[in-house]
Amino acid sequence: MVESQPRRATRRRRTRAPSGSVPLSQRAAELGMTTASLRRYVNLGSVTGQVTHVGNRIYVSRDLTANPRRARRRNAEVSASTRQATLTRETSETRVTVEVNLDGQGRYAVQTGEAMLDHLLAQLARHGLLDITLTASGDSLPDAHHLAEDVAIVLGRALRQAIGDGTGIRRMGSATVPLDDALAQVSVDAGGRGYAVVETGLEGARVGNLPGELVGHFLERLALEGGLTLHAKTLAGVDPHHKAEALFKALARALRSAVEIDPRAANQVPSTKGTISG
Repeated sequence: MVESQPRRATRRRRTRAPSGSVPLSQRAAELGMTTASLRRYVNLGSVTGQVTHVGNRIYVSRDLTANPRRARRRNAEVSASTRQATLTRETSETRVTVEVNLDGQGRYAVQTGEAMLDHLLAQLARHGLLDITLTASGDSLPDAHHLAEDVAIVLGRALRQAIGDGTGIRRMGSATVPLDDALAQVSVDAGGRGYAVVETGLEGARVGNLPGELVGHFLERLALEGGLTLHAKTLAGVDPHHKAEALFKALARALRSAVEIDPRAANQVPSTKGTISG
C-alpha cells in the first residue's frame, strides 16, 4: 500500500495577494518560526498549503505548514547520514576541527594537547554513544582558556548542525551519575534555546592541568552554541577529577537520551511550535 505524500505548495504569480492569504512573516510568527526558516521550507517545496508570489513578496494560505524533509514516510527512521556534522574553526588563537555522529557507537579520536580535556571528551563520546573525532591546537596560554572555550564552541555548533530540525528526537534527557565520592546531575533540552545553569563546585580547584573554572565555562559555551538548555550540578564529591568526570558522564547520558530517535514519533518535530531550529 502506497501512502499518500503531503501536497506540495502551489506557486502562482499574481499582481495582488489572493483573498484569505497572509504574509509569509505573519504565518512564520504564528508557527513560532523565523521568516527565514519558513522561506527555506517554501523554496524547497517542503510545505503544505498555497504559496503566492507577488513581486518580491510571498503570501501563503492561513493553514500553511512546514514539512521537514527528513520525515520521508510515516514511522520512517531518520537516516544516520543526516545526523552527522563536520566543522573547522580557525582564529588567531586556536584551530579546531570536529566530526560528530549522533548515531555512533561511542568511538572517539580526540587530540587537543590537554590530557584532561581529552579524557573528559572521551567520556562524552563513550557514554553518549556519539562518534567524535576532534583535533585542536591553541596558543601558549598556560591555563588553556582559549583552547577549552573554542573546542566547546565548535563541538556545540557541530552538535546543533547534526541535530538539524530535530525530527524524531526525544529532545529532553536527564541523568544522575555517581563516580566514587562524586555525584553529578545533568538535564538537557535540545530544543534550540541555548541556556546554561552550571554548578560544578570546582572553583579554585585543579582538574589535571585545567583550572576548575574551565569545566563550568566549557559546559556553558557548549550549551549556548549547541542550542541546548543545560542544567548541570555536582551534588556531592571531594576529588575534583571525579566531580568533572561525573559531570561529563551525566551530560553524555542526558544528551544521548535527548537526541535519540523516538520510534513513536520518528517523523515529528518535538515541539508544539512545529520547529526547534529557528
